[in-house]
Formats: sequence, structure tokens, C-alpha cells
Amino acid sequence: MKNIAGKNVYTVSEVNSLARQTLEGLTFWVEGEISSFRGLNNHYRYLYFDLKDPGTGYKLPCILEPEIFTSLGFQLADGGKILALGNLTLWEKEAKFQMYLFKIEDFGEGYLLAQLEELKRKLESKGYFNLEIKKSLPAYPTNIAVISSKVSDAWQDFKKHTIDKFGVINVTFFDVMVQGQKCVTLLCQAIKKADPLNFDVIVLIRGGGSIEDLAAYNDEQVAETIYRAKTPILVGVGHEKDVTIAQLVADIAASTPTDAAKIISSDFLLLDEKLSSIAQKMALAVTNRLTGSAQQLDLLFQKLSYFVKRHREIPKALVHIRQSLSHLQKTIILGKKQRLLVLQSSLKSKWVFILQENSNSLNNLRTRLDLLSPQNILKRGYSIAYSPAGKIIKDADLIAIGSKLKVKLARGELSSKVLGKKI
Repeated sequence: MKNIAGKNVYTVSEVNSLARQTLEGLTFWVEGEISSFRGLNNHYRYLYFDLKDPGTGYKLPCILEPEIFTSLGFQLADGGKILALGNLTLWEKEAKFQMYLFKIEDFGEGYLLAQLEELKRKLESKGYFNLEIKKSLPAYPTNIAVISSKVSDAWQDFKKHTIDKFGVINVTFFDVMVQGQKCVTLLCQAIKKADPLNFDVIVLIRGGGSIEDLAAYNDEQVAETIYRAKTPILVGVGHEKDVTIAQLVADIAASTPTDAAKIISSDFLLLDEKLSSIAQKMALAVTNRLTGSAQQLDLLFQKLSYFVKRHREIPKALVHIRQSLSHLQKTIILGKKQRLLVLQSSLKSKWVFILQENSNSLNNLRTRLDLLSPQNILKRGYSIAYSPAGKIIKDADLIAIGSKLKVKLARGELSSKVLGKKI
């Protein structure tokens, strides 16, 4: 340090040296994810890598003695989580600070899984996982609360299999962070806000990730909030292999966000299948009916075509029939005329014969009648006597003597008087 014009002035080297001394007095544990790990190299005194904060992406350069590295009971590799104890130091030449590590502990999945198993045992002993207390999902849920990140693939998958497919499903979305330090608080607040609003079900969904990514869904506070909720809660977090505490406490557990959506829409899917089956049966029945009707219509069309064809031929047939009838009429009339002439000739001959025969018979009868005629009898000298009353006298006893009589002769009449009688 120099004094220049009453001012304490440091050189760059002095400033960097003071900074290094100050930093080396800071010793603490730090949690981070290994990044840019270079491994052992004979050309370098230390092993170099960075510790990264997964939440922000910030990095802390670290150096490690090879002896400490070789004594570790686990491997260091990019992506691994560790707890490291060390102090900050400064490379004075470049004024770059780094952390000198003198103790490292594994803080990866093994550690987190052990903590997770311990929490599971604790919650199970308190009855949080009991099946008897779990609430049932109502049939055909239409009023749903979804707690997730609106920019997540999980929400898009859930939406695709619910409201995009069945418009009757109404979703109220609670947009929260699904990982990070604030995630637990936001999840609990969203559940508590949705619980008294009379939803059919509250759905928590999130895509897959590492055990660190799913930390909020393995948090005791989130488990407690789910357990205390009055509304049925469905949790679909991660992939099928992931089983979080939130899923174990929830009333309904889904293996994935898509599976959660299918559970919500299962009744609608069954109804849709039934309606589709009915529609298919109706379509088949209509098709069969239409086919049968089409066949009947085709048959009627064929008959109609046949009748139309026949109808078109009727005028020709009528002309033919008319010609045939005319010809037949002429033939019949001609035949009948000829027959009539024959009959007429025969009738005339028979009539003449009968007339002649009857004339002869009549003459014979006339002759015989003439022979029996009273006139002929009178001509032979006989006469007919009539009483005064004009009656023919056949019995003399009926006429008194002195009675006047009229006598008819073959020619003329006589008036006479009865002078006597003989009986």
C-alpha cells in the first residue's frame, strides 16, 4: 500500500491478496450438482469441477485434492448431487474465486431415497395411506380443479384426454410452479384454495423427472394438506415407475398425467363406447333396412320396367288384336252368312215340305170333317129339329104334342107342329 496525495492506494496484487485472505476465512457446507467434472490429470495439482444450482443454473468453481477424491466411497460424475465442506479462495492472478473442498458427502438419490423411505414410514404409521379413509371419485366428474403448470407437457396431455375430447368437462386451472423452493408453498396454497369450492375432484399433475425434481410431491407439508382436504384428490405425477408420497396419500393415484386424465374420463369413455356401439347397431340396422328397401325398390323397379315395356307394346298389341278381331269378324260373319244361307235354304225346303205335308193332312182332315159335318148329314136327307127355345131336340119325350118346332134341312128351314109322338 502506498500513500499518494494523502490517499491509501493499493495495487491490484494487494487487492487480490486481501480478497483471498478474506474469502479463505469463509468456511461452510454447500449443496450442488456436479458439472464440468474433469477427473484426475497428472498435469494438474487439483481436480477441477463446478457445483451448479439446478434451480438457477448458477455455478461455483471448485478444486479438490486427489487424495480426497480417491478416498471417496462413491464416484463423482456430472449430474451427481453432493454436500461439500470447504472454504472460498481466490486465484490472485486472474482474480477468480473458487471453493477449496476438504470434505464431500453423497447427496444424490441414495440419500434422498433414504429420507423418502423414512417419511413414508412416518406417514404410514399415522394412517395417511389407509385405503378405508380414501374418498371415491364421483361418476362423470364435470367440475374439476387442476393444479399444475400451464406451460407443462403434463397439462397438455391431461387437457388432450379430457376437455378436448369431452366438452362437458369443465376445468378450473390453478397455475403453480411444479419444482423449486416455492413449489411446496404454492401447491399447499392451491389445494387449500380449491378445497372449499365444491369441485368434484382436485387433480395434481406433473411430468416425470429426477427425485430432486419431484421433491415437492414427496414433501410432508404437501402430504398433510392432501390428507386434510375434504374434496377427493387425484394425483398423477411422473412416469409409471415414479411413486410419490402425494400419490400414496391421495384418494386416487394415477401412474402418469395421461393416466389421471383417463381416470377422470373413464365413465365418459365407457358411455362414448356404448353410444358408439348403439350408433353402429343403428347404422347397421339402417343399412340393412336400406339394403332390404333397395332390393324391394329394385324388384319394384324391375316390375315397373316390365310393365312400362308391356305398356309400350300395348298399342302394337291392340292394333294386332284389332286386326285379328277384324279378320276374325269377317271370317265369322262370312261363315255365319254362309251357314245362314244354308240354313235359310234348308229352312225353306223344310218349310215347303212341312207346308205341303200339313196341307195334305189338312185336306184329309177337311174331307173327314166334311164327312162328319151336320151339313153333309143334312144333304143325305137328314134334318135337325129345334124346340121353340132354339135347342136341338134329341128326345121326343121332352116335346109336348101341339108344340111348334123349327126344322132345319140341307137347304132351308121348315116350321111344323107336333101332331103326335112315338116313344
